[in-house]
Amino acid sequence: MKQALFIVLILYVSSFSGQKKCTLKLEASTANLQSKGVVELTVTNVGNKKTKINTSFSPYRMQLKTGNYIADVDCFKDCIKKTTKIKPGQTYTYPIPIKETIQYPKLITGRTYQFHLFFDLIDLTNEDCNIYGLKDDEITYTKVNHD
Repeated sequence: MKQALFIVLILYVSSFSGQKKCTLKLEASTANLQSKGVVELTVTNVGNKKTKINTSFSPYRMQLKTGNYIADVDCFKDCIKKTTKIKPGQTYTYPIPIKETIQYPKLITGRTYQFHLFFDLIDLTNEDCNIYGLKDDEITYTKVNHD
């Protein structure tokens, strides 16, 4: 009887520890950047449990990284919004307007810039999640008036 209980306990512990925890895959799309001035950040729950994320992603948390410049941003009221739960396999997309980023007002209309996108993900979720998938590609963008 003790051996059977021990075997059941071992199986339970191994199956419990083998489960994936919260895992989020992130992808950034700049397909609409030049035409609409929007970067889309897509979050996919590839774990096996529901995960709570913010329903909006503040443009202050996306920065246009040129060289080693990254602004130190503290935004409490504007960065933390309502949350939603995404199920395993579910995707959520944040449209982020480039004109609302910190660096945009410093760009000159008509001039072409090359930069990397930096996403501060500290407020994306309050859960302990493994986050991966963002590529550090160089972006080319010519500033135009996006209304």
